[in-house]
Amino acid sequence: MWAQETYYSFQDDIYSEVRFREKLKTIETLYGKQGNYKYTTASYKVRSTQVRQDSIIQFVEVVLSQSNTAPLDINTGVQRFINKPLPDFKLQNLKNHLKTNTDYTGKVTLLNLWFTSCPPCITEIPYLNYLKDTYQDQVNFVAITFDSKDKVDRFLTRKSFEFEHLVDATVYLHKELNNNAFPKLILIDKKGDVRFVENGVILSGNTPSQPEAAVSVLREQLDFLLKE
Repeated sequence: MWAQETYYSFQDDIYSEVRFREKLKTIETLYGKQGNYKYTTASYKVRSTQVRQDSIIQFVEVVLSQSNTAPLDINTGVQRFINKPLPDFKLQNLKNHLKTNTDYTGKVTLLNLWFTSCPPCITEIPYLNYLKDTYQDQVNFVAITFDSKDKVDRFLTRKSFEFEHLVDATVYLHKELNNNAFPKLILIDKKGDVRFVENGVILSGNTPSQPEAAVSVLREQLDFLLKE
């Protein structure tokens, strides 16, 4: 009887155990050089598993965790606000208008935490645009980043990202939300309470041309909150 080997499927490539660990270290090294973080950790989250006679394939997403004080677990931070109000913010959008929480109350909000040089953040943008096109003005679609207005403006000349963008949010993201992983998706109900937190859409095995499976969980959550 053959022993089953475990492999990891990430961004359409298949890795052995050793090669996948090396890939995580490469990601940590690459992003550890960016920003003002002392610690950078690349963790992974299993989305699905395929069992074969001679192998087990784990379809995974990589989640980036960064901190100045100590390595942080990817499931701390924003998750502690579930069923509680989202912390207040006052942030500028790309039109230099000051936006606050109250601008979005009364409507379900999908909040995306991202930055312009984050590959997982960029990869999921077509799926987020699909959600925006699907729900239109039924839902607020808002993206928050620590990047500057100029950096986001330059990024948007190269790639469409149809959310409203709030920028220069370093203090809010790290001190108020204690967010330590990108991308992060937060669903907020009509009252302003956090109801659902996820580390990005389900990308493995899905393509932008057929986005439905990747966003199925988010659609279930959005539909539920819209009916409340």
